Amino acid sequence: MIMQLFLLGVVIGANNFATALTLGALGHEIRRWRIILMFGLFEFWVPLIGLWLGRNVSALVVMQTDWFRPLLLAGLGLWIIFQLLHSPPDKRIKQRWLSSWRGLIMLSASLSVDNLIIGFSLGLGDTPAIVMAAVIMAFSVSFTWLGLKIGANAKRHHAVLAEASGAAILLGMAGMDLSGWF
Repeated sequence: MIMQLFLLGVVIGANNFATALTLGALGHEIRRWRIILMFGLFEFWVPLIGLWLGRNVSALVVMQTDWFRPLLLAGLGLWIIFQLLHSPPDKRIKQRWLSSWRGLIMLSASLSVDNLIIGFSLGLGDTPAIVMAAVIMAFSVSFTWLGLKIGANAKRHHAVLAEASGAAILLGMAGMDLSGWF
């Protein structure tokens, strides 16, 4: 049971890590506590909501997540690329809305869709729901903090490359999600 929880935390935390790398590269590390709070809240509560909704609704949600999450991730990545290509560096609009409360709610929700499904099935046998949710949240918060730090460091040294890489990560995540790899 401990190994299953550990692996579950690592897999789910990896989504947050990749997104936090992007946010850090875009200069949002300054709002790290807001980002960590939002990601942590969603990563804790969404699996519990999934448990509550139950298995009868899961088939409908699964059909919707096939397009919803990749669409949000790809949209964010394309928007960043558009800003890089169409805004002069000195007047480039910072993607502040990504770390605004509204932006973080949208981003956290798109990252937590898989947690809803995990909550439905809970394939961990007798693991208490609170323990599962706490483990997912702990890994997600830790990976988010690490991703923000690494992304911010990359931005300090290679600003445009870091922003372009962040957009590529989001587009890659969307592609992997659509192809079933993610």
